[in-house]
Amino acid sequence: MKTVAIVLMFVVCLAAREVRGQTTIGVAAGASRQEAGASDLPYLGPPFGGTSAAVLGMIDFRVAGIMTLGGEGSLATAITGDQSQRTSTTTNAFTSRHSDSVFSGVMKIGTRIDGRLHAAFAVGGGAALRRTKREGTTASIFPPTARSPFSDTVSDVVFAYTLGGDVDFRVTNRVRILGVVRWHRLLDDDRADNGVVKRGVASKIVRAGAGVTVRF
Repeated sequence: MKTVAIVLMFVVCLAAREVRGQTTIGVAAGASRQEAGASDLPYLGPPFGGTSAAVLGMIDFRVAGIMTLGGEGSLATAITGDQSQRTSTTTNAFTSRHSDSVFSGVMKIGTRIDGRLHAAFAVGGGAALRRTKREGTTASIFPPTARSPFSDTVSDVVFAYTLGGDVDFRVTNRVRILGVVRWHRLLDDDRADNGVVKRGVASKIVRAGAGVTVRF
């Protein structure tokens, strides 16, 4: 999956380099929402989700009157949840702080790009960095059972695809007000190869925001 993501992003960037049309750079800020994932108690749980601040940056290269190719970075601050975990030798209690960063090659098709009001459907694919930081305490399941500090990080890269839409309104010939919605699907189902739940956070993300684009 990592190889597929790299190849897809390379092809989009290579195609964009050959484009001689209009270039648009944009940024939007808003919110990110993830639902709780699966529970694997007593081994790991409870699951958690939440809403956090998000930012999306984009660059689009015009290839036709209604089509662009480009790339996006979709980031969000961490969501948190209190969890416990049991291993063969210890019991851990901690607060988890989780964030997903998604980087995609994107194609957009919509109304005419030069219109006063422009709307486009976006589809793309790429890679997502999943990072979960855990801070709490641990204790042996065998006596003595005194608790001690615990810290752990779960981090990996997975393939992700993106669907969404843009709406922008012309302010000047170069500057436009932007609204975006993105749905990211991370293809890991929050499970390790052996089927064990890794985090308890859903692999589907909805992000929405408002911002500005500049066209060159």
